[in-house]
Amino acid sequence: MSDRRATLRDVAAAAGVSIGSASNAFNRPELLSDATRERVLGQARRLGYAGPDPAARRLRTGRTGALGLLFTERLPSAFEHESAVIFLRGVSRELEDSGAGLLLIPTSESREEGARAVRIAAVDGFLVYSTATGDPRLLAALERGLPTVTVDEPLDVPTPWVGIDDRAAARGSARHLVELGHERVAVIGFPESTLDDESLRYDVSSERFAGYREGLGACWDPELVAHGPGNRVETGSAALDRLLAHPRPPTGIVAMSDAVATGVLLGAAARGIEVPAQLSVVGFDDVPSAARTDPPLTTIAQPTEDKGRLAARKLLEAVEGDGLPAPERTLLPTRLVVRGSTGPAPA
Repeated sequence: MSDRRATLRDVAAAAGVSIGSASNAFNRPELLSDATRERVLGQARRLGYAGPDPAARRLRTGRTGALGLLFTERLPSAFEHESAVIFLRGVSRELEDSGAGLLLIPTSESREEGARAVRIAAVDGFLVYSTATGDPRLLAALERGLPTVTVDEPLDVPTPWVGIDDRAAARGSARHLVELGHERVAVIGFPESTLDDESLRYDVSSERFAGYREGLGACWDPELVAHGPGNRVETGSAALDRLLAHPRPPTGIVAMSDAVATGVLLGAAARGIEVPAQLSVVGFDDVPSAARTDPPLTTIAQPTEDKGRLAARKLLEAVEGDGLPAPERTLLPTRLVVRGSTGPAPA
């Protein structure tokens, strides 16, 4: 045995079982008794057999056992943003018992480099998470002809889509402040296109801005609209400084995320501005930390974890099925959660 690499056949012979039973010890252990499985694995360890060759399995089945996730930002952001972590948790929980792995494909300095990573990725399908329309990585994924499921954006894609009605949700948060008597309402939102290419549009940002505009109606003021660089606390605090410098500063603010809204709350506290007596703030997402801000944040709740689970389930079903899945749309519910950060407009 020292002159060659041990094989599954060697393990089966040493354990006194068939090759099929030896294979099940690695691939379908639930089909074996505990004693048989441990005997096979023990002999495998003794012979230095690590298990079936993934490359051989791929050639045999035509599958890699992994799914690719196109992420909208750089890789660290996947673990820094609370909402992104919740989405990834949903994906992971759905994949937990499937045996499938997950390959994160973030954006990169060169869009062509990102597209190349998609073209060579050893995956069975793609999850597209909140990606700009026209992103070369998305186009590369579609060109490969693998099962693909889109989450949030782009809206117009030839794949199954999972998301929410961003316009209606934003409209509801703006109306909440109008109904409380606020006439000077500011909006802090994300860019509507990528910073380096205006042709690559973010549908979610555009839809939410449209919803805010509809909800505010006559109270909409373009001078009170701030575009922040990203989903960060610092975005909210910096935008608040600019908005308060206005001759007629706002009494209410709607933000496109809870992280941005949290930055507004922190900035207001640093300036001695009482929330909600002097300034009302509404966020978006309802991440767990939204209930722990001071005061607790009024926000739009969306089922972020459910998005991840449902999208992953649809992709797994498509990989197991024949052909590409139908481009059906799944719209998940949202709701306004009223907490202590909003109140009547000051006199």
